[in-house]
Amino acid sequence: MKRLTIVLLAVGLLAVGLLPMLGCSPIENQARDTAAALSGSIIAAQTKYQASCAANASQEVCQLINRGVSGENALITAVETYCGWAPTLTPPDATAACVPVKSMEAGLQAAIANAAALTLEIKGAI
Repeated sequence: MKRLTIVLLAVGLLAVGLLPMLGCSPIENQARDTAAALSGSIIAAQTKYQASCAANASQEVCQLINRGVSGENALITAVETYCGWAPTLTPPDATAACVPVKSMEAGLQAAIANAAALTLEIKGAI
């Protein structure tokens, strides 16, 4: 139960952390949309499998949910790095503008692709 609370807190931070991305470039919009889809899939899976995973966290679906959370965190970090924001525990300023660090674009694209694949995998389990 404590782990679920931590995961839900992370999902909430994701929503707040991606708030500054409103009105962004195509890759940033893609990252935001992918993060939202993954977050929704994670929440649905957590809701469906909460009791089962609490009883036996080693189940494949529970591990998939954990990989989804890790992929979501990696995507957030990739967005922060791409936008030149310092990855911190507190969300970036909601008025902060993304200043793309072009050398980080490939990393962001990889994180988007990974998150999209995890979304499909989790959706297949729910």
